[in-house]
Amino acid sequence: MNFRTCLILLAAAICASVLPGCAGGDNAEELRIAREQVLGRDTNRALERANAETVYNTARGFLDGGDPLRALDLYGEIRARFPFTEFATQADLESITANYRANNYEAALADADRFIKQHPRHPNIDYVYYLRGVTNYNRTENTVDSVLSTDGTKRDPTNLRQAFTDFNLLVTNYPESLYNKDAQLRMIEIRHRLAEYELNVAEYYSSRRAWVAASRRAQYVLEHYQGSDSIPRALEILEQSYRKLGVEDMAQDTHAILMTSYPGYMLNRTEFYRQRAGFEPRYELPPLDAQPKVKPSDKSSPEDTVSKR
Repeated sequence: MNFRTCLILLAAAICASVLPGCAGGDNAEELRIAREQVLGRDTNRALERANAETVYNTARGFLDGGDPLRALDLYGEIRARFPFTEFATQADLESITANYRANNYEAALADADRFIKQHPRHPNIDYVYYLRGVTNYNRTENTVDSVLSTDGTKRDPTNLRQAFTDFNLLVTNYPESLYNKDAQLRMIEIRHRLAEYELNVAEYYSSRRAWVAASRRAQYVLEHYQGSDSIPRALEILEQSYRKLGVEDMAQDTHAILMTSYPGYMLNRTEFYRQRAGFEPRYELPPLDAQPKVKPSDKSSPEDTVSKR
């Protein structure tokens, strides 16, 4: 009879002594709860006595099984009990993923920044930059602005700009990264969204007949977001602003640029913006916990053994 079977029988014995008639069908739920309580207490005691590998494998099981909060508890225990092992380094890495999956975005970013400082040459450092970018990207969708506004292009773009910086660091410094292609597509989308944000500001000034402010913001879109889908509308606002300000020659020049660069725009604006609204990254990104488990059998240094691809 194995140890687990003994525990189950012990649970049944406890249940029978405490809950009369527990073995009957009407009390099956009480038996299940009593059994789980006994097994749960034993699991905790076993982990207290377990080595680093056992605790790590248990934590990784929780992470892979969709329970990041329990994984985080065990990652903290690994860092406290086994601080100078490869398992502690892996716990630091996987804590970023766990906090991200638990929607603890601030904690995920803090973990990522700390990991970059402590392990700048880690073989999975590209993953850390990527996940930091994804966290900032998704953090935009979980602000007060995102709840109050259904239009993402009208929200505060601060987190999007930071996400763009994170992805740019990944693409620039790690061109062979597994996450490079998705980062590039996200950067394209972010540029579109940032351009739309600036365009919305120009629209606002235009609606208030603040033509100088509208022309300046439209000019900003033209200077910083060439290639984005907001360019034709920015030219349109700039032309209108120049006309309202009485600068007819500049208005005509702007109109000529608009007609030359986007010959069908004025006649098909509705279709143009309908297609733009359907833009989505087309790359199937790797799973966020794609980094392999630590290999304790390797005998090289911790920095070399953790998370090798």
